[in-house]
Amino acid sequence: MRNGFGFDLRSLELFVETLERGSQSAAARHLGLKQSTVSQSLANLEQGLGVVLFQRHSRPLEPTSAGRFFYDRAKRMLAEARTTRRELVSGAFGQLHQVRMALVDSLATAVGQPLIEVIKRHTSDYTLTTGLSHMHGHALLTRHVDIIISDDRLENYDGLERHAVLGEPFVLVVPGEWHGPVDNLRWLARQMDFVRYTPQSLIGQTIERHLRLNRLELPGRLHLDNTFAVLRLVSAGAGWTITTPLCLYQAGLQQLGVRVAPLPTAPLRRELTLVSRRDELGGLPAQLARDSRRLLARHFLQEIQHTWPDIAAELDLLAS
Repeated sequence: MRNGFGFDLRSLELFVETLERGSQSAAARHLGLKQSTVSQSLANLEQGLGVVLFQRHSRPLEPTSAGRFFYDRAKRMLAEARTTRRELVSGAFGQLHQVRMALVDSLATAVGQPLIEVIKRHTSDYTLTTGLSHMHGHALLTRHVDIIISDDRLENYDGLERHAVLGEPFVLVVPGEWHGPVDNLRWLARQMDFVRYTPQSLIGQTIERHLRLNRLELPGRLHLDNTFAVLRLVSAGAGWTITTPLCLYQAGLQQLGVRVAPLPTAPLRRELTLVSRRDELGGLPAQLARDSRRLLARHFLQEIQHTWPDIAAELDLLAS
């Protein structure tokens, strides 16, 4: 099969040795190879890359401008390869080099900064992204991220490990100045608009499914793609919504002028779960799930208990 890169680690090594020792024969002696082997490898390298790497009329051999550019990169790639091999042979891979995480927006707002500090203790590099939950699941399955904390448990897929983080109820949210009854959603919808999450979001899909099961067909005037916008509209008196305590916390409890009540329908809950590919990250996924629960208890749960103690009683920081 043709090498799509035009080089491999062996050809990089021969190239670097030839430049540093000034000739193909010196590189061959140092590596214990025939000069013809080195010469053929370097010719294949130039052909694969489509550039000339050496000024062959000079003695000792000098690189072309392309060769000088490639030399710097080749040195770095070889150094990384040697480090990787040493760590694998010695078993010194307890600390991961990079962890890529994706979180639901509400969790990133609640504990993102302290969670990053935890991640830094386990890896020398990391990335953290937020966004729509169904995109997180796709990113994990296609290996674009290593860990997600999401309301999508990816139950239909094998080869994953799952660690429960938070269970919370959905609640009814109305403007703070609303003093009417909140025990009939159909009647409430005749008084004010229902402020929806977009149907592309899992939280929006969950709420819409719940409404259908309760035979509630509400006018679809307002669709917003993030919790902050949804709750700011409700706070401003534009309508009412259904959301979760963590989303309320994300939008800023102290700044929201809203009234919160239990859903008058059958209970509806969501669970946030840490999901990763099984056996790739050692004990890190379980550790991050524990740390997430601890951070939520410290930052989120305490404020909800102070503001809405009845709702706080329905929160579960779930053990795996």
